[in-house]
Amino acid sequence: MHSDDPSPLARPASCTELFTAFTGLALQGFGGVLAVAQRVLCDDKRWLSKGEFLEALALAQVLPGPNVCNLSLMVGDRYFGTRGAFAALAGMMAVPLLIVLAATMLYAQFATHPLVAGALRGMGAIAAGMIIGTA
Repeated sequence: MHSDDPSPLARPASCTELFTAFTGLALQGFGGVLAVAQRVLCDDKRWLSKGEFLEALALAQVLPGPNVCNLSLMVGDRYFGTRGAFAALAGMMAVPLLIVLAATMLYAQFATHPLVAGALRGMGAIAAGMIIGTA
């Protein structure tokens, strides 16, 4: 479908669908998924028109916190009220949180291993060089 298609918008069937859609968004980006969010919410799922997406994004940008998390709250609330808002936000946060916790546990277990310690020292030097290179 084209984005100019005047066909009626769809709506998520359940809070579970909201959760899985926003989990998919959260796992597709690192540091920002707004472009992906627009494609998924407007073109693929057709839950919002382009205009509605831009209006919601404008509001999300003036609220404190990550824009896409604010957007997830607004989309969830629009369709299922408070339950939907929590489901959409949980979708954005739950799986990435579990990934970070798993990485933290792995780090705690292997941080003193000589190969891991050396790799982390090397990454630190590379990061410092990249920061200096941008100056």
